[in-house]
Amino acid sequence: MARFIELAELFGELEKITSHKEIVRMISEFFRGLKGDEVKDSAYLFLGSIGPAFENTTLGIKDRLAVRAIAEAYGVSEGEVKKRYARTGDLGDVAFELSKKMEISLTIEDVFQRLVQIKKVSGKGSQEEKTGLFSDILQKATPEEAKYIVRLVLGRLRLGFGDQFLLEAFSIAFTGDKKNAVKIKESYSVCTDMGELAKALSEQGTGALNFISIKPGRPVKSMLSQRVESFEELEKRVQGKKAAEEKYDGERIQVHKTGEEIKAFSRRLEDITSQYPDIIEAVRESVLAKEIVLDGEIVAYAEVEKDGTRIEEFYPFQNLMQRRRKYEIEKYREKCPVAVFFFDILYLNGESILKKSYLERRALLEMNVVEKGIIHLANRIVTESIEEIEDFFNETVIKGLEGIVVKSTSSNSVYEAGKRSWFWFKWKQEYSEGMRETFDLVIVGSYYGKGRRKGSFGALLCAVLNEEEQRFETLTKVGTGFTDADAEEINRLISAHIVNEIPKNVSIRKGMLPDIFIEPAIVIEVLGSEITNSPGHTAGEGKEETGLALRFPRFLRIRYDKTPYDAMTVKEVRDLKNGA
Repeated sequence: MARFIELAELFGELEKITSHKEIVRMISEFFRGLKGDEVKDSAYLFLGSIGPAFENTTLGIKDRLAVRAIAEAYGVSEGEVKKRYARTGDLGDVAFELSKKMEISLTIEDVFQRLVQIKKVSGKGSQEEKTGLFSDILQKATPEEAKYIVRLVLGRLRLGFGDQFLLEAFSIAFTGDKKNAVKIKESYSVCTDMGELAKALSEQGTGALNFISIKPGRPVKSMLSQRVESFEELEKRVQGKKAAEEKYDGERIQVHKTGEEIKAFSRRLEDITSQYPDIIEAVRESVLAKEIVLDGEIVAYAEVEKDGTRIEEFYPFQNLMQRRRKYEIEKYREKCPVAVFFFDILYLNGESILKKSYLERRALLEMNVVEKGIIHLANRIVTESIEEIEDFFNETVIKGLEGIVVKSTSSNSVYEAGKRSWFWFKWKQEYSEGMRETFDLVIVGSYYGKGRRKGSFGALLCAVLNEEEQRFETLTKVGTGFTDADAEEINRLISAHIVNEIPKNVSIRKGMLPDIFIEPAIVIEVLGSEITNSPGHTAGEGKEETGLALRFPRFLRIRYDKTPYDAMTVKEVRDLKNGA
């Protein structure tokens, strides 16, 4: 049985290393020594979790209960724990200081099962029981183990890397060849359960990839659209007939139906079923197939009567965010009515539809979904004429929509899960107004506010993703476009991710250092007008390249639906600058 101390010590070493190659090597060596469920459990623990993203893995313990558990475990007062916490800023470090060395350490299974046990406790007296279980495992742990058990329980592992490092490590550990990482990443976009994938690879090697397929109840990663600079480029990229669909300013949703059971997942793969009971009820009535997986967009929407005519009204994305809540769901269901517009089908009655062409998938979608009430199919045209597509785009702008997505109708236009595909291209209103692009950026720091903003941030330091290094590099400081409500919400979000030093997966130049460092976790959408070379920023910086900067950025909205690894990439920024 693998000992947890080995994992804890590896975590400690990985915190100090910035080399992508070295991190992957060390992880792969560790996984080579594991067997059976140890592989699965460790894969989850490396991501600071006890299960896949689409399952609720929250343990229900926050700082207050953690302070109590640490105090009980080591026989000190809660005041003493709080005093040390104020000094260190990390309850894991507090546990490390207070823990006494043990001769026999825990196994990975011991720790994993205890975390699962803590999660499952609910109902009356659950806080006391959770605290007791937490305190008990700390008493049995060495100082190093205690540090990482606390961080895992609180969801603050912060190793500074994501899924891609693990997938590369699996390729080396279980197939002996790093070149298989590409295939493994493609399979993960369909499987999305890191533990299950790791275990299958450890037992079957590359042979496991032949059996990975979409299945109801386990979401796949969304297919995404490429960006284009002009309608002329659209015509060049998509030959012959093309479909142009309305682009909605809402939340991506993947609906899974198996008999009477219906689940909804966000783009981040989170289960959002409980937030949209109206959508679930409507799907039950309008979707005919017994087993089906649908891709679509939820929007804040209502049909209203004006001058004797019923018209569609689409409301801003921020309205929809009122529905992202655990409580008062019925109240906000009435306050913020929604509709869903389905535009793709991925699975039907036991068969994956991912490899069928766009036109085949659309035909199956129309056969299996009845447009009724708040259930709609994305409005579209299919044409060879770029002029007709431009007219269609103008109509979407008049309706108050974001723009259009132009899709290839070729015979090989498959659904590419997790990819920014060359079969789909988006064209938004901002492009036609002369603005270069909207940018999804990751907050990595903040600067103190002055005057009206005193006590809040004055500006946010934002970064893009260097995909090769899996590192976040700064692109701009954003200080305009925020309402008071925006600022309040951003302050709330970043408060949980403040750290004492530059996160190891973030690159910031000395002259750009913020007042507060923030670990990459929150994505915002920003509108900008020009990309320039900049010695002050690190985005795209290299031996023969200066950094890139975005000029005149203006905040648009928080992207709750995106992870930091969904942010805009350095390559995309450079391509925009070069007009590629």
